Amino acid sequence: MRKGNFARLETRQQGRRLFLLSWTAYAAAYVGRYNYSAVMAAITAEGVLSLPAAGAVSTGYFVCYAVGQVLCGLLSQRVSPFGMIPAGLLLSAGCNMGMGMAPAGAMPILWAANGLFQAMVWPPIVRLFAECMPLVQQDQACVSINSTTPAGTLAAYALSAAAMALAGWQMAFWGCGAVMLAAAVLWMLGTPSLRRAVQSGPAAAPVPAAEKEPSGVRLLPVLAGAGLMGLILPAMLHGGLKDGVTSWVPSMIQSNFGVGPAFAAAVSMALPLVNLTGAYGAGWLDRCVFRNEVKTSAALFAGALVCLLALPAAVNYSLPLSVALLAATTALMLGINTMFINVMPVRAGRRAGAAFLSGSLNAITYLGAAIATWGIGAAAQGFGWGAVLALWAVMAGTALAVCLLLARRWGRFALACETERGERV
Repeated sequence: MRKGNFARLETRQQGRRLFLLSWTAYAAAYVGRYNYSAVMAAITAEGVLSLPAAGAVSTGYFVCYAVGQVLCGLLSQRVSPFGMIPAGLLLSAGCNMGMGMAPAGAMPILWAANGLFQAMVWPPIVRLFAECMPLVQQDQACVSINSTTPAGTLAAYALSAAAMALAGWQMAFWGCGAVMLAAAVLWMLGTPSLRRAVQSGPAAAPVPAAEKEPSGVRLLPVLAGAGLMGLILPAMLHGGLKDGVTSWVPSMIQSNFGVGPAFAAAVSMALPLVNLTGAYGAGWLDRCVFRNEVKTSAALFAGALVCLLALPAAVNYSLPLSVALLAATTALMLGINTMFINVMPVRAGRRAGAAFLSGSLNAITYLGAAIATWGIGAAAQGFGWGAVLALWAVMAGTALAVCLLLARRWGRFALACETERGERV
């Protein structure tokens, strides 16, 4: 089924069902993503992998996920998302279960494949929200889907911590794989009526040629005009801070405070508990204060820089304060992620180009996460965690400077989009 053949759902009940099923699927995908971060300290403590090797496993995942975001973003416009989403969950579940049995040499391959398969989940959800979600529920759905990040991450850490305490880190992969299997089954059981509704309902109105967004390489002039080519750097850096910090927090806590792997994973659950405040806080700042997503991102980077500059002193004296600063940092990064991945593509265009733009920015974000995850492991091994903390602060400061330089250009572009469409995007 090609793009444009879907009809829009007509009732709020159908919209709620689509949102809840999408939320469950994407939250389950997070469970099968961050479980590796939760058990990485245990894997390295047992000598299965060195710190750089453990970071390389995460790097392989993020690289493949980034590439997969672009490929699956294009593929999801050509095939039915109703089949693509459960296929990604099932294949990712297989990779997770394999990680619980694989030798060390196979772990990078399995986790890289997991990145490709997990990329099959998000782009189809974007397409379903854009084409099928009732318009009165669309904006709220785009904001509320962000709650999958803390919920899925929290579930991954909680399940992994319990599994490690009971049966070892291998059980964490098996349990998280089972969660994704259950989510895939739920999707397949819950979507047939929605599939029939979007295939048999009234066809969506054709998009006027003047409002059609470019796709593929034709998006490059749009990106350049909006200043988004320059925003590649802060997009990469925020990905490195969002996922790099999250990935290495258990290891950092274990190393600096002498706690066990299960306790370190459990303490790290504080991060996703507060992360959602970043998404909603960023939305409020953008609507009520800055009305410019790049300015909003700059303010969030500035807050993260303050937290990271205070972190070295906190590490010397207090575990709770250190965790609070790390949680604030990752919450601010989730707010920036909401601006880059959700809101800015919508401002650039709600139709054909939005999904591709979102996937492309998401890919850039995860390339940054891939580089940072490997770099943090190498820096920690070679220079100690003090160097890592300094690196995080430099990343936040650099991204802040670039956002300040490009905020006005993005504001002009977004205003032109609104004027051209005659609507508040």
